[in-house]
Amino acid sequence: MNHQTQNPLSKGLSRRQMLQLLGTAAGMSALAACVAPPAGAPAAGGEAAPAAAPKKLVVAHRKEYFEEMETLFVASVQDWAKENNYEVETNLVASEAFEDFVAKLLAQIQAGDPPSLVYHVRLVQALYGQDGLDPVTDATTEAIKLYGDVPFGHTITEKIGDDWWGIPYMSSGGGQYARKDAFEAAGVDIAATTTFDERREAALKASNPDAQMYGWGITINKSGDGRGFIEAVIQNYGGHYTDEGLTAITFNSPETLAAVDWLAETYLSEKYQPMLPPGVTSWTDSSNNEAFLAGNIALTSNAASIYAKAKADKNPIFGNTIHLQTAVGPLGKKMQAGGGGYFAIPKGAANQDGAKQLSLHLLKPEVFLPISLVSAGLFLPAYANHYSNPEVVKAFEADPNLKSMGEASLGDHPGSSWPAAPNAFFDAIQAEAIIEDMMAQVITEGVKPADAVATAHDRIVKIADEMGALTK
Repeated sequence: MNHQTQNPLSKGLSRRQMLQLLGTAAGMSALAACVAPPAGAPAAGGEAAPAAAPKKLVVAHRKEYFEEMETLFVASVQDWAKENNYEVETNLVASEAFEDFVAKLLAQIQAGDPPSLVYHVRLVQALYGQDGLDPVTDATTEAIKLYGDVPFGHTITEKIGDDWWGIPYMSSGGGQYARKDAFEAAGVDIAATTTFDERREAALKASNPDAQMYGWGITINKSGDGRGFIEAVIQNYGGHYTDEGLTAITFNSPETLAAVDWLAETYLSEKYQPMLPPGVTSWTDSSNNEAFLAGNIALTSNAASIYAKAKADKNPIFGNTIHLQTAVGPLGKKMQAGGGGYFAIPKGAANQDGAKQLSLHLLKPEVFLPISLVSAGLFLPAYANHYSNPEVVKAFEADPNLKSMGEASLGDHPGSSWPAAPNAFFDAIQAEAIIEDMMAQVITEGVKPADAVATAHDRIVKIADEMGALTK
């Protein structure tokens, strides 16, 4: 089996080192043969055979920011279990890279008791880099054969060398969400804004603190949303962690410093204070959802959970919400990323054939699309043929926001690793919350941007040295 990554990260951390970094912050032909005979079927002698004992699977699935999707996912898993004589235990696991999901999973693998199947987003590279996954090339090949190609974001993240280490499941809708009515009241067409500067000025105009309406509901605190926004600004200014060939750490650059200066101005200058909701610099991933749905902010960066929740609760804000694709910075390039959720099989997991059967079942249009259509963009299709399904076409025609999110999910930006391809090194940077800590130094501790950038750079260098991440 070819275990060469697309980037030269062959050594990786020891298991102990990876636990420290991430903890602090067979084949398809066998699938049909694995179906149990009907319970009570006649035995060879004519008597009714005893009912077969149910087989067992353990499915670990990420905690969603929209609880209804957890319920639908678990229900689909249990429906399959009943139909196929399985007992399936489902366990919630942490959502973000800086939480404990990877560390706990590696510990389970080391103890010889991993779950049978994992559903998560990102982190394939981190798990692969620690020999924590078994390949799923057969199941992924079958899924692509059945349902069509998957976006660039899935391929570059979940396919390493010649093998697939994650079965693409869904693509994540996300970006920025705005209250059309709040901006219209201020005489602003928010849909026409395309740059970070334009959206910041629009948010200021839409703000009315006396009415508890704040234009800029975007945090830079330690969270998935905070990290994504900070990273987007840095990259759109031309800053990046490494060069394309992973030969040097390049974070401490004039481009990164310019981005951090822009962020510091946004959160510290007197001019923009009226657009900042109280406590925004300490918000978690759920805070902006709550503020948006309560009608207190006009613009935020989020996954589609915020839109799905508004729809599910019949919140009148839903009809006044518009999805905005990625803003553009001085670099002048729309850095739009695709990708999303996947199924993975931990190293040494029991009953891998059953896990693959379950994965393929969850991708069937009659199983996946009802979840997707309820999700309002949270679970977008990851396979091309699903987009041509009449129900999906109808939904996209009825809701331009879904169409916008779908287009964004097809982006060709590699994400955090840009301009390099993804690997475990960049997951480790996320797990250490380095850029969130950098902004906390600037915003809450009064550290000069240049000094905070230099400190972050040194931390990234330390991780690279520990992992042997750079090519020589």
